[in-house]
Amino acid sequence: MTTPEMNLSASFHYITFPSLHETPFIIAARLRIPSHIEGKMPAVILLHGSAGPSAREGGYADALNAAGFVTLEPDLWAARGLVGGAGGRPKSVHETLPDLYGARAFLAAHPQVDAARIGVAGFSFGGVTAMLAATRRHNDVFLPDGAFRAIMPVYPSAWIFNCVPGFEFGNLVDTPLLLVTGALDQYDNDPEISAKLVAALDESDRAKIRIEVMAEAHHGFDMPGVDVEVSDPFGNQGKGGRVIMRYNPAATEKAYRNAVAFFTAAMADDKA
Repeated sequence: MTTPEMNLSASFHYITFPSLHETPFIIAARLRIPSHIEGKMPAVILLHGSAGPSAREGGYADALNAAGFVTLEPDLWAARGLVGGAGGRPKSVHETLPDLYGARAFLAAHPQVDAARIGVAGFSFGGVTAMLAATRRHNDVFLPDGAFRAIMPVYPSAWIFNCVPGFEFGNLVDTPLLLVTGALDQYDNDPEISAKLVAALDESDRAKIRIEVMAEAHHGFDMPGVDVEVSDPFGNQGKGGRVIMRYNPAATEKAYRNAVAFFTAAMADDKA
């Protein structure tokens, strides 16, 4: 009996890297390297949400690996002894910025990664981290002479930016940003919230951002199997209340295509 040959688009590696805290956390992560590409490749960091690592990040990784991107999926909770969701998460999103830049430093030093072409996509809690990394205020603390090549926050509760102290959004790094939200996201409770946020920015910052509002999409629309209702004090623009999370296969497939197209265009060799 012969075993069918496996045809994987990427090899899987389980690695650790230090965060950039004064006393570093040792962060575990899944690294995927495309099998069909030779030489240095662009890379994308995939930041999970408050519930912790999930199948969602793997779906984006599959699509990006097939398109020739290295992907890194860090577990930001385990090193802190947290399990996510009701089991605990960091008190502040800002605490995870040193994790993100530690992930970038790891990739920049990897022999199969092009250090000039590293991007980040983040989801929910991770999307907020990605948004903060787009500002010079936070990026320049960790990377004063550079920035992520492209940034894709996905349903980052856009209402908090320039509304809640500590979440100022403006004076952005010179990096393209694709802001993805769901039209039915009850954290934002307004399908126009991302457009309103961007419209209030300076012209130079507005030019760096593209908005994609996913129709018929709730918070967590790209999480296979999710269909839950939660009561969250951050829902409904901080008023609290019920939030529905529901998987939408069509929106998910569109988000995968958008991610591949966005990062491919932003990291093209002729833009290096």
